[in-house]
Amino acid sequence: MSIRLKLSLLLGLLFLAAIFNSIFTFQLESYGEEKLKWVIHTHEVLNETQALSGAMKDAETGQRGYLLTTNSAYLEPYHNGALIAKESFIRLKKLTSDNPEQQDILNAIEEQMQLKFLELEETIELVQGDNNEMAVQVVGDNRGKQYMDNIRSLFATFINAEKLLLEQRKGDFRENRAQITTLIIVEIVLFIGLFFVTINFLRRSFFHPLELLLSSVKKLEEGHKLEVNDVVKNDEMGHLLSTFFVMSEKVYQREQDLGFKAHHDELTGLKNRLTMPEEIETVIGEVQECGGMIAVLFIDLDRFKEINDQYGHHVGDLVIKETAYRIKYAVRDSDTVFRVGGDEFLVVIKDIKNMTHIHNVVNNIVREFKHPATLEGKEIDISVSVGVAVSPEDSVDRKELIKFADVAMYAAKQDSAACYRMFDKGMLRRGSD
Repeated sequence: MSIRLKLSLLLGLLFLAAIFNSIFTFQLESYGEEKLKWVIHTHEVLNETQALSGAMKDAETGQRGYLLTTNSAYLEPYHNGALIAKESFIRLKKLTSDNPEQQDILNAIEEQMQLKFLELEETIELVQGDNNEMAVQVVGDNRGKQYMDNIRSLFATFINAEKLLLEQRKGDFRENRAQITTLIIVEIVLFIGLFFVTINFLRRSFFHPLELLLSSVKKLEEGHKLEVNDVVKNDEMGHLLSTFFVMSEKVYQREQDLGFKAHHDELTGLKNRLTMPEEIETVIGEVQECGGMIAVLFIDLDRFKEINDQYGHHVGDLVIKETAYRIKYAVRDSDTVFRVGGDEFLVVIKDIKNMTHIHNVVNNIVREFKHPATLEGKEIDISVSVGVAVSPEDSVDRKELIKFADVAMYAAKQDSAACYRMFDKGMLRRGSD
């Protein structure tokens, strides 16, 4: 049996064990939650029964107080008790809607409650009509007492049934907890066993070949000839090691590609603004140390928004790519071109001996845009505005140098007679004006 098949079977076993454990535990937990819900439900029924009984007592107490004192203040607890009793009874009916036997008891209680409330209302109305003797007679015939006795008896039967249900449901819940505990113990034993099986498998299939590989390295260090079969057994490990070098090369190439994408513009392939600060700082430092000059060119496409609006963003992307190509073609290989924004580019010209060199480079760039570009069958005029700042003449600070080149570019945009402008301090004063 191959290592791949063994590993697949082992992983499959671990996976199935984990899935089975999760499903079974979930089902037990769901079952336990259901049992707990019924325990809580039974407590709610018992609490509601107690509330109903208390409300009946409050109503009767209020009626008795009013009959004895004719003080209307006793009517408030009577009415409140009657209202609460009726609302509580409705909730109790709803809570026990799944239990026909309890519903029958509640129907009997409802009948006695109606009779009791009729008796209470009758006596109160007699007292309110100054017929106290008749009210006392109604109370004295013990009808109301009989109704309450019947209600108490029915309540006792109802409560006993609910208590039996409560004990039964508590037992079911405890049984569920015991099942979960047993399952956890079984899982612990199972996974300990799987752990030892896995360790043994790894030792035989991976650790032992690794030891063999180390011993082969030692053999090689001692000057002995190393045979391929000295390294690993004749199984998948041999193929794995023989392809390791190829895999490492692919990983390295992928890292190189990711590094390129992180520091280069996806559309044009030019460097992006992430690498720009460090590179400009480096060339400024070289100028300060060795002498010479560098120039920073800030280049912006003219009327790019009009091109996008007229031809669409797809053609706009082609214009950006064409612009990048022409700028790159116009400068030396030692110079660096960055795409810093949507239609903005920045060029760092190095190893400048005099200002004439700068003008020649900028004129080369401008000359590249004298002819229209043919893109998707359309002739499109592309023009640029260029601003130039020189270090160390204008500044030795990277941020200032880029800012000054940007200021000069805007001056060139505003000057219809010039495609580029060299930065001077007066541009800052005019900007502030």
